[in-house]
Amino acid sequence: MRRRTLIRGAVATALAPAGILAATDAATARTASAQEADLRGIDVSNYQAGIDYARAAAEGLDFVVVKAGGCQLSEGPYTSSSYSGHVDGARAAGLRVGHYFLSGDFLTPGAAADYFVDHLHDYRAGDVLALDVEVLDDSTRLWDDADVSAWFNRVRERVGTYVPWFYISTGALRAGTWERTVAAGAHLWAASWGANDGTWPGPPDLGGRYPDWAAHQYASVGSVGGVSPVDLDLARPWAFDPTRPTDPPPGGGLPKTTTEQDGIPGPVMWKRTQNWLRIESGYTGPIDGVPGPNTYAALQRNMRGWGYTGPIDGAPGPNTWAAVQRLAAAHGYTGPVDGVMGPNSWRGFSRFINQDRWD
Repeated sequence: MRRRTLIRGAVATALAPAGILAATDAATARTASAQEADLRGIDVSNYQAGIDYARAAAEGLDFVVVKAGGCQLSEGPYTSSSYSGHVDGARAAGLRVGHYFLSGDFLTPGAAADYFVDHLHDYRAGDVLALDVEVLDDSTRLWDDADVSAWFNRVRERVGTYVPWFYISTGALRAGTWERTVAAGAHLWAASWGANDGTWPGPPDLGGRYPDWAAHQYASVGSVGGVSPVDLDLARPWAFDPTRPTDPPPGGGLPKTTTEQDGIPGPVMWKRTQNWLRIESGYTGPIDGVPGPNTYAALQRNMRGWGYTGPIDGAPGPNTWAAVQRLAAAHGYTGPVDGVMGPNSWRGFSRFINQDRWD
């Protein structure tokens, strides 16, 4: 793949030092201000191929988070060519292992999560599964709270209870709100480099946007296992604890639609539908519960997966609604697939749209 950046763009833009800094060995990367129980780690991609992981472990390294791939390139999602080698080497050296995926414009959060899970190499219970949220290469938009939480929730649907890490620069973190991501149970992996001289600069400034940090990428100038430069990370011991989602944040989500019970579509059902289509199918209009051509066009795009073969014209007809009935049939609808929506069709569809991930 092309144009893979060595220093992560969103962090580097805000945090890179003016001059070239000396590399620092992993064994001396921490300062006395870090807790002794904290764990030392690195995150790696194609640029760090050739690390001697046995040597890195002897130098005091505890964990490695490996780039599995991403969806920030216009040619589509990819798996990093060095991914399996890093995982195997770290595993053989007895290190804790993590796998991370780079967000981007070219897959929806749900599809990105599926691609990530489908291409995991030697995933084992207790491994970190991380989402790297920044804007790089061909992508133009930072994933927001709804996108990020949808990714983590979809991964949980696929693998069960796991160890989720949410990577983001502290600047981007402070510029957003992350209630749904917190509710999804994601541990924060904060990126801020301070002086970027290889020593830990102290806790990252979260600006009150997250309850606490679990891991901290604090430098980009490490030398580990005979390779430099390498990103250096510090993690609290509890950062490797599996999590479960919490209750949705107060006021942070959409209410459930009563259409599931009464079969009558209304504004709440359409708001939930618009939010689902925003997450999954590129809908960019308002979440106002008033469907129009943009809502219907996104619905038609999504219904390609349920047998719709007509134009994406924002004018739904029997073919669009027959595909919606096929989706509803996967959620309890037992009537005919005739393209005529009635109360039972809407009940089945709303059973799908009432799932927590579309809140």
